[in-house]
Amino acid sequence: KSLSFFNMPCVIILLLGQRSFFMARYIHLTDLHYWSLVCNPLRMLNKRALGTLNLLIRRRHQIKTERAAGLITLFQEMDIDAFLIGGDLTTTATEEEFRQAADFLGRLTMLAPVYLVAGNHDVYTFESKRKERLEKYCQYWLPDEDTAAIDRLPGDVPLLRIPTVRPNLLSSRGSFQQDAATSLQTCLSEQQSQPMIVLAHYPFLPQTAAYHLGLNRGLGNGTTLRRILGGSEQPLLYLAGHVHVFSHTRDPEHPNLEQVTTRALFYAKKDRPGGFTEIQAAGAQFSVYPWVYRDGWQREALSSP
Repeated sequence: KSLSFFNMPCVIILLLGQRSFFMARYIHLTDLHYWSLVCNPLRMLNKRALGTLNLLIRRRHQIKTERAAGLITLFQEMDIDAFLIGGDLTTTATEEEFRQAADFLGRLTMLAPVYLVAGNHDVYTFESKRKERLEKYCQYWLPDEDTAAIDRLPGDVPLLRIPTVRPNLLSSRGSFQQDAATSLQTCLSEQQSQPMIVLAHYPFLPQTAAYHLGLNRGLGNGTTLRRILGGSEQPLLYLAGHVHVFSHTRDPEHPNLEQVTTRALFYAKKDRPGGFTEIQAAGAQFSVYPWVYRDGWQREALSSP
């Protein structure tokens, strides 16, 4: 039937809202590791000396940040609703690295809203944490407080962001602290049984078929985080980074929890290629598609836990 002029606005509103009602598309990016070499020895009187040595020997050959331009072009074609950034924007938390990372996040923001949590490399030294270097360059994309926080993603999906990082003298161990636990319990109680996406840097599972975290790389008090999330009994899709591999696992003790770890975005190691994860949200259902870089960006098959 033909449409009259007077009912056209209703049809337009219906069509505009149809995609967000039935399906929203989110992109999980993590472990970007923008890097810069530090030559001033006075800037290496801390953990940065180890990080710089690692850069010189290995990491600068393994991270291909020049892929960023092509990635932006890809995202422009994908009709994305939000970017969920899992931290480790930098390698040793220098001003130069944060400037590079903030430029990239700014370009993403031109396409869709960006939501960020910190990674352990973003507070790589006590000095970078004390000077709040991450906040200086990335405050716009961070939660207002360093506690668990709820946002509403386009498509009306709740996003729960959880802080899990702290500076360490030698290790890369994370920390889920008491104030984060208290705020997390409050956030979960406010959402009742609604399915939710959770964004953090560290996995709460210390081991899956794809990775194993030793004591010096795992999440301190991770069992507490796991217990709180599992005790909520609401469906949760937990997105993490840190391990540089894709994995999709259902918690064997808490069937309401699915954990996804995403590849390091710009990595170019043969055994650990770079990638990101696409999440499609349709009502209460989440569909997970890993992407990998192999002579170009390739979307892999739908993943099941």
